[in-house]
Amino acid sequence: MAGQKVADAMAGVPELSSFVGLINSANYTDTFNNATDVTVFAPVNAAFAKSGPPPTDQNKVIALLGYHVVQGRKTPADLADATLPTTQTGSITTKASGDTIKINGTATVICANIQTANANLYLIDTVLTPPS
Repeated sequence: MAGQKVADAMAGVPELSSFVGLINSANYTDTFNNATDVTVFAPVNAAFAKSGPPPTDQNKVIALLGYHVVQGRKTPADLADATLPTTQTGSITTKASGDTIKINGTATVICANIQTANANLYLIDTVLTPPS
């Protein structure tokens, strides 16, 4: 994955097919692949199964996608206790306890710090809800 751009890398992970499907439906593959030094918190398919169907309105899809991306390649140490602005204009909070990293107090990182050519990727168990 280290040699692939983030959207291309995610497309090869079956557990991320719902998130990748949203990226594709919004025509955002190039946006993800052309981003420079970002961190993506990608919800796994089970996260979408428990949160209900994703939005269908294009603006809401784009807001949802952007809410899962922050600037900079964040390491687990960077996520110990932070508030990070997202590319969607909101912000997320991160807290770590031992090996567990929580996002917004509800999502748990299940696979951390996967390196791609342009991003650090974290798989999470909950879809993050952008502020209204």
